[in-house]
Amino acid sequence: MSQKTYEDLVIENTELKNENTKLKIRVENQEMQINALNRYIFGSKRETMPKEENIVEGTQCSIFGMPENEEIKEQIEEKTEEITVHKKKNIKKVQSGIKKSELKNIDIETKEYKLEEDQKKCPECGADVEQIGTEIVRQEIEYVPAKLKIVNYVRKIYKCEKCGTNGSEKETATIIKTKTPRALLSHSFASASLASEVIYQKYYMGVPLYRQEKVWDDIGLVLPRSMTANWCIKLSEYYLEPIYELMLKKLKEENEVLHGDETTMQCNKEKDKKASSKSYMWVIASGEEEKTKGVIFKYSRSRSGEIAQKLLKEYKGILVTDGYAGYNNLEEINRAECWAHARRYFYESVPLDENKQMIKTSDGYTGVKYIDELFQIEREIEKLRAEEKVQKRQEKSDPILKKFYEWVNLTSQKYITNKKLKEAITYVINQKENLSKFIEDGRIPLTNSRAERAIRPFAVHRKNWLFADTPEGAKANAIYYSIIETAKINKLNIYMFLLFFYLVILPQLEREQTQDAIEKYLPWSKELPEDILNFQGTYKEIECKG
Repeated sequence: MSQKTYEDLVIENTELKNENTKLKIRVENQEMQINALNRYIFGSKRETMPKEENIVEGTQCSIFGMPENEEIKEQIEEKTEEITVHKKKNIKKVQSGIKKSELKNIDIETKEYKLEEDQKKCPECGADVEQIGTEIVRQEIEYVPAKLKIVNYVRKIYKCEKCGTNGSEKETATIIKTKTPRALLSHSFASASLASEVIYQKYYMGVPLYRQEKVWDDIGLVLPRSMTANWCIKLSEYYLEPIYELMLKKLKEENEVLHGDETTMQCNKEKDKKASSKSYMWVIASGEEEKTKGVIFKYSRSRSGEIAQKLLKEYKGILVTDGYAGYNNLEEINRAECWAHARRYFYESVPLDENKQMIKTSDGYTGVKYIDELFQIEREIEKLRAEEKVQKRQEKSDPILKKFYEWVNLTSQKYITNKKLKEAITYVINQKENLSKFIEDGRIPLTNSRAERAIRPFAVHRKNWLFADTPEGAKANAIYYSIIETAKINKLNIYMFLLFFYLVILPQLEREQTQDAIEKYLPWSKELPEDILNFQGTYKEIECKG
């Protein structure tokens, strides 16, 4: 066997070093994946940084500032005791804390308990007793299970006593039939209340039609999901689509700021596509400060930029999105991008030490801290007018932004083995122009959370109903979610005051309606009945955890 030359050994050594470097990178990336899983399993769902002042020396804390299992157990037990004592002290306040205004829409029934005639004797002397007053012992709220009833629409038929008789100018009798309200759907027993309940349960409560089928069966009504699915589609086409189209038109005309986002969905019977393939639900939402507040969903079989162009055609304002390239070619639109997405990239790149704490000396942590400074300034100037925000941003935020990008440029020149950090650096460099636009325009928010909040109910409900069977059903989904989410942000009662209102009133109108005729029925219209506009419900908007 021949001896290896010096050159051979050098080459072999170089190859071993390269292989060692590759293995190190692989290990680091695998550790990042493990860290991400730890965050998902054990961590908070919010991307919060640990507060240094809350970390007790000598305790093992997770990356979110939470102690390990045994300490968690002890803290929970301590907190439980404190809460229990607090509840006992204030139990009377909890019971008496319901405001009368919150019960104003509930029927009241009084149950009186009195002595029978043979009981109206004094137990001491036997003399008669008389009533001197009443006392309310307690007040309860009673649940009445749902009930169904059949309503027969009967019209009277009248006959002229003169027409058709001898001597009458008219040979045949004149018949008059009384008018009845137009049916919601021809040849169907669907009423406005029944259809509204089906729609309310599916699109607001997230109860899929197959589960509703079982519920209806339990109260004595055979209501197949195929039938209710057909109702949803037909009602959206007949009555709600004109409202939906006008909502989209008005949002583009009357909003200076819109937010855009999209999410996946499955449509089984899309032409020339596999049932398991991805389709998409797009969403645009009005800015937080806009007077016309609305949300529009749009179903599409693809995520092509052409869809964004069609959806936002003729819009000339500000559009806030994530970094998706499908929004790049929109004409006459000032596009800004979301800093929450940029922060998320850096946050996910932060490595953890052996105690599962974030390594504060890491580049990823540094990136997060820079972005957090921008968010802190936004919290301080949140209530200022747009003109005042610009001034404060140029004074406070712009220097931080410049320092951030100086650091980004220096970091990008390093040899980065952290795959997540590399993605974060690349993202903020590529999106610098759109990420920086908030400095020059006070109307531009730092995040796209408005769109994310709007799309979240759809994403949550999707886990229940899994897919749309047909494109027509997917389109109906878009219409209902648009109307319901718009009603929510305008603080309308979904069932009683909006869906029921639409399905009672709109069927009685002429099928072809002008824009002016239906404009007063938009969810933000000031011409809606007073009981809709002044509704004081308990709706609480879903928080964004993005």
